[in-house]
Amino acid sequence: MLLVAVGRLPNSDRLNLRAAGIATHDDGRVIVDRHQRTTAEGVFALGDICSPVALKHVANREAEVVVHNLRHPDDLIAADHELVPAAVFTRPQIASVGATEQDCRDRGLDYLVGTAGYGDVAYGWAMEDTTGFCKVLAEPGTGRLLGAHIMGPQAPTLIQSLVLAATLGIDTTTLAKSPYWIHPALTEVVENALLDLDL
Repeated sequence: MLLVAVGRLPNSDRLNLRAAGIATHDDGRVIVDRHQRTTAEGVFALGDICSPVALKHVANREAEVVVHNLRHPDDLIAADHELVPAAVFTRPQIASVGATEQDCRDRGLDYLVGTAGYGDVAYGWAMEDTTGFCKVLAEPGTGRLLGAHIMGPQAPTLIQSLVLAATLGIDTTTLAKSPYWIHPALTEVVENALLDLDL
């Protein structure tokens, strides 16, 4: 069985926002700045009504930004949507962060690919998983993580170390070789994908 959901649309057309001085994008999303402020003085917006990334964890972060900015108008913080991870809780699970290979090609970026299969690590072998994999994309020379994609059991959990590395600027060699990776945990599939990069 396949369930297809083709997206969401803001209902801003039913809110008479123009009367409040709140501008919208052509697609109906409320226009906000980095601090979640709308074009109307003192009005903030967050979540699907304004966000370019309609995910709950993005709305949660934007809510934290709005709360802070309302309490501290002289010390505003910003929402950053550059490295938003996403997951699909299907069977198999899918998780990603950052660029895809197509994104890299479209931007003319040089990149390296490292991959590892679930079945190539002890936990995946014990699960008899023959389809799960982890793919990482890195910048040649620097090892900067450009993107990561995982398909298989626990993918949304497994990608979190890669989200952390990309967000904090930890290069792929440091991530692969500095911390211990627990054996026989499934996280070894991430370690092996990192080690597969030809840096």
